[in-house]
Amino acid sequence: MLDKIRNSTDSKLAKVILAIIIIPFALFGIDSYLSSVGSNVYIAKVNGVDISAQQYQNTEAMIREQMTDPNTDPALFDSPEFKKAVLDNLISTELMNQSIDKNGFVISNEQLSSYIVGMPDFQENGKFSQERYDQIVQYNNLTPKKLEDRIRTQMATQQAKDSINRLIYVPNEITQPLVNLAYQKRDISLHEIRLDDYKKKIKPTDDEVKQFYDENTSNFIMPDRVKIEFLIYSVAGIVPTISVSNEEARQFFDANKGKFEANQQRRAKHILFAYQPGIDFEEKARIRDLAQTTLNEIKKSPKIFENKVKELSQDTESAKQGGDLGFFSRGDMVKPFADAVFGLKVDGLSGLVETEFGLHIIKLTDIKGEQVSFDKIKTQIKGELLYGKALDQYATNAENFNNTVYENSDDLSVVAQKFGLEVQQSQWLSLDDAKRFFNNDAFANEIFSSESIESKTNTLAIEVSPNNLVSARVIDFSPSALQPLNDIKEQVVDLIIERKSQELIIEDGNMLVEDLKSKKKKVEWFDELVIDRIDKQGLSDQLVKKIFQIDTSELPAYSGFYDLKGEFFVIKINNVVDEDVTDELSVDLYREEYEKALKGAIQAAYIDDLRADAKIKINPKVLSSNQ
Repeated sequence: MLDKIRNSTDSKLAKVILAIIIIPFALFGIDSYLSSVGSNVYIAKVNGVDISAQQYQNTEAMIREQMTDPNTDPALFDSPEFKKAVLDNLISTELMNQSIDKNGFVISNEQLSSYIVGMPDFQENGKFSQERYDQIVQYNNLTPKKLEDRIRTQMATQQAKDSINRLIYVPNEITQPLVNLAYQKRDISLHEIRLDDYKKKIKPTDDEVKQFYDENTSNFIMPDRVKIEFLIYSVAGIVPTISVSNEEARQFFDANKGKFEANQQRRAKHILFAYQPGIDFEEKARIRDLAQTTLNEIKKSPKIFENKVKELSQDTESAKQGGDLGFFSRGDMVKPFADAVFGLKVDGLSGLVETEFGLHIIKLTDIKGEQVSFDKIKTQIKGELLYGKALDQYATNAENFNNTVYENSDDLSVVAQKFGLEVQQSQWLSLDDAKRFFNNDAFANEIFSSESIESKTNTLAIEVSPNNLVSARVIDFSPSALQPLNDIKEQVVDLIIERKSQELIIEDGNMLVEDLKSKKKKVEWFDELVIDRIDKQGLSDQLVKKIFQIDTSELPAYSGFYDLKGEFFVIKINNVVDEDVTDELSVDLYREEYEKALKGAIQAAYIDDLRADAKIKINPKVLSSNQ
């Protein structure tokens, strides 16, 4: 059976499907299928089983490829924390695999075959596709056995997980109080004290300023700074240098009319000859013969369309309306159906249209909405084509830009002249300034590397964001130094005022809370609100969290909270309204969340126990070479 289970999908889909069948990271760590790959050099041993350096490198590369968020800082992948996380996950996965073997979690060939045949990722029109299976195997340079072993491991891991999860159930005696607490309401009053009122009263003397400066010199050191010149080679910069003719735009419009029909709706009737689940080749052939015969009859006598709908259509709902589907947009229907409808004229009849539901004969009955004209969207089309041309030119020349930067390592002007760019120059930049300026930590670190500063040569061209290549050269350097007090006196004064005012507002606020508790003082309450954890009445999450932490065994209850935005809140709890939540859906949702958290904690604890009992040896030389 397994040998028989082994194309008609593009490479992107193959990648996606392969990603889907990887053991999820959140369960027990990174997929372990690479354990049989590569070098004899180990990076770690787990109970005598090697985790190879090649396995580590391949796993790291796989994670890099999957982390496609453009906001991910490339420097993350070079950090010790990331490297350690990769290795920890590999170790945890190996421990879990060993535990699965030890505890007898076995997936039989029959179970594996049934699972693979039923996976939607390997199906077409609801049926297993040998071609799709083979395509995925071949594209990813696997053998059927390797892929099957990989899926078998996934199934065994899930089996182990399920054996733990079956033991976990949270009864109502635990869930109900949690739900009630979550919906508890608190009737509160607030009194606000503003930091600005304190700042106005504080006037530091010269002696205080000098003393603060002397005691906090580390806060006033100017970091290393550079002035740089730089070049940006980008798609945005290429766009103004190219053009698109009206003829090019017209050709694109004619070839892609369907793309511009999004606002148009069409009305159609159809006759459906449905495919039933598990349909075989012979049954499909019988249905096609019937559908073709019907189509030929309708072509000879169009008026019989409605009669054939009532007689033959297996879309029972539309059949009641003579096959009418109402108005719909292109995106409302599956692609083969939509393509057929949007290719017809009113009263036009389609040929046989095959979808996942069966065979259709379609008649277009009406069109509404604007028929998009070329003149109306010519500017939009030109914009799309300009951007596409710019992308192509960028992709073609990016390597050439890199090489030219490298070959002219001490002169960006040569590069600028060749690519029609302008050499730009910065003001003084610290490392943090450079990170913010280019929004790329790796590039900023390259600028501040000792080689860039000492040799004043061009950095490598780095893509700091999609379609933006940048190279820079340090033209001046200022080492870190303590700033003279006279240069930063105003800054020091502001720091003193900020710190003193914070100390005073917190001290006075807490004192006021104690006076209210002992009834020594009264205050004007500015806000009186009834809040719960969901309806926060505009209060910050931190303030609401504090409000629900206050002991309410005696009411009214008082407490204080300093908001880092510059306000001290005196809080008074007037009343607590406990809710008895009887809504089963709410209770079940909280039970599910509690069980989910509990399962995660138990699984993590299980891995921790395995690690504690395991003999794990790290090869520091190999690990450091991979870092």
